[in-house]
Amino acid sequence: MYLNHFKLSTRPFSLTPDPHFLYLSRVHDLALAHLEYALVHQAGFMALTGAIGSGKTTLLKHLFAKVPQDLDVALIFNTHLDGTAFLDMLCREFGLEPASDKKSDLFQALYHHFLDRYAQGRRCLIVVDEAQNLPLETLEELRMLSNLEADAEFLIQIILVGQPEMRRRLTHPSMAQLAQRISVHYHLPPLSADEVSRYVHHRLSVAGRSDPEALFPDSVLERVAAVSGGVPRLINSLCDACLTYAYGEGRDQVSLETVDQVLADQPFLWDRGSDPPEADPAPSDPEARPATTLDAPLDGRALAELALRLESVERRLMALESQGAGESVRLLQEMLTREREENRRLESKILRLKYMVMDLKKEVQKEKEKDAEKDVSDPPPRRRRIFPFGRP
Repeated sequence: MYLNHFKLSTRPFSLTPDPHFLYLSRVHDLALAHLEYALVHQAGFMALTGAIGSGKTTLLKHLFAKVPQDLDVALIFNTHLDGTAFLDMLCREFGLEPASDKKSDLFQALYHHFLDRYAQGRRCLIVVDEAQNLPLETLEELRMLSNLEADAEFLIQIILVGQPEMRRRLTHPSMAQLAQRISVHYHLPPLSADEVSRYVHHRLSVAGRSDPEALFPDSVLERVAAVSGGVPRLINSLCDACLTYAYGEGRDQVSLETVDQVLADQPFLWDRGSDPPEADPAPSDPEARPATTLDAPLDGRALAELALRLESVERRLMALESQGAGESVRLLQEMLTREREENRRLESKILRLKYMVMDLKKEVQKEKEKDAEKDVSDPPPRRRRIFPFGRP
């Protein structure tokens, strides 16, 4: 809806991963180099971790566009699968028809497929996204698949992609055998403040803006970097909302006032971005939290719901641009007002749910304390002595 106003050919800050907009920061370039090296040198296991929205999926899509043509890739996105279901999913991805759905037949079909591809000079790559959710049984099946070799070479290569929880999970003693097989592991940290500026300018330039610096001044980008914590997806969410607000207000550039208005209407963006993206430790005392701070899982759901609503608003407003700028702006302001009211209602509901949980925890704790006091106050019953041959 704001494309013509800001001289853009496409949306620069869409939340959908698009390799066309990939910005290779220093850390993303290093991650890509590690993965390319591992693929070329036929490393068995690779791992790529990063916080939600750090750019893992976009980086992988760019990598797949550059992989050799002799590589067959199977992408697994549903990781809440047991071992048998996971093997069945792999068979489907590789287009196989096993003799039955028994685990042994599934494994055998995959083994013969890998051998056949190896004989043809081809290789197979398995990419598992959201790998931190894999059950132990499924991780063990992956480890067994990685044992398949021919002429001292791996028949398959495996890339595990996940959130920081996966990195911590691999350090557990039970994961020692699997962790030792990972040849390359790279973690994507958040972007620095300077990289955030270059990231925003890059996406605006790709979207057709000839002077991206004029649209987002340095002071605004400093605020975006602080709020987002350097997480690309949060940068996209915040910048897209700022462009929408600036368009609605008839501005030619995003100002600090625009950013403040977005943050005032969407406080969970600020709460989420002000904490380190990888660490969300819960304080030992729930009452020590500020009343406006929401738990991270609730923030994620609220942000996702807001993004869907804004997408819907944008689709409706694109059809209104032909009615004239003044009428479009008026309608936009009315719709944004309704969205703000809905956001406040959603935040209020989340807060109520949070306090209900806190009250329930207090009630449970009180019941535990009562039971403990009762156990202490009631002495144990005296044991009756039994003399097998009568009293002495």
